[in-house]
Amino acid sequence: MHVLDLLGGLSGLTGTIGEFYSSHLPLSVGKHPKDNHLPVVVWHGMGDYYNSESISSVNETLHKYIPNLEFYSIHVKENSRQDQEAGIVGDCMTQIQHVCEQLADKEELKQGFNAIGFSQGGLFLRAAKEICDLPIHNLITFGSPHNGFDDLPRCDNWLCKRKNELLKGHLYDPRVQNSVVQAQYYRDVHNFDDYITGSNFLKFVNNEFIKDNEYADNLIKLNRLVLVMFLKDHTLVPKESAWYFDTDPETNQPIPFNLTVAYKQNLVGLKTLDMENKLDFITIDGEHMQLTEEDLQKIALSYL
Repeated sequence: MHVLDLLGGLSGLTGTIGEFYSSHLPLSVGKHPKDNHLPVVVWHGMGDYYNSESISSVNETLHKYIPNLEFYSIHVKENSRQDQEAGIVGDCMTQIQHVCEQLADKEELKQGFNAIGFSQGGLFLRAAKEICDLPIHNLITFGSPHNGFDDLPRCDNWLCKRKNELLKGHLYDPRVQNSVVQAQYYRDVHNFDDYITGSNFLKFVNNEFIKDNEYADNLIKLNRLVLVMFLKDHTLVPKESAWYFDTDPETNQPIPFNLTVAYKQNLVGLKTLDMENKLDFITIDGEHMQLTEEDLQKIALSYL
């Protein structure tokens, strides 16, 4: 199977926030009472890019409630089209190292910042915190595949299901793992040995292969890790991956985060964060990345 065919099949995993203002009137809510705020850094999702209309809307909304907020949108490429493509084609580890260097060069971020990750951008920000210990204060992730995805967006007809099975059969191909971003966080719980053998990214940042204690040590420095799950999410399968849940390979039922191997063995510091009351679990009653101004306003007033 050609890599281009895989890209087409994975297009359903898109994480843009284009419906940000759908059917919601402007809010008459007071501005944040604090005078001083850390800068906020945002990493967009698949199919989006750093200076898109949706990211600009996020910027405008945050400034509506926090007028003097410093806002920085991460880019892998300065060209908008190329940045959008980089969210689909590229090597995750290389991109994260690039972003670490990019943020380290920003003088205004050296004293700390809050971070918001949309969809896969949240996973990448978490990985960046682990790998290069960015001075992130609060990390907020929206519908992010922290425990990967173990299936493509579900479909009803036989032909679509068969196509999905064929696609999944190629996701651990080394050529795909080295070039298709979404394949690099595919986590097949039904063929876990294949995942450990073939994964080029997620098994490392989730400390499921060769454990790097520094990853957990860096993550537990967060003041707060805020995990947002979309209750009607059919794009991220399972949707509970946004809350670090796992999936039982025999029953296909979600395993709560505090009953997972990752939690019990404290692989990335989840147990420590939980014991120190640094974890917040939030739900939004919508599809993947269907958040409203009110949703973002609540986050801004609570965590920024």
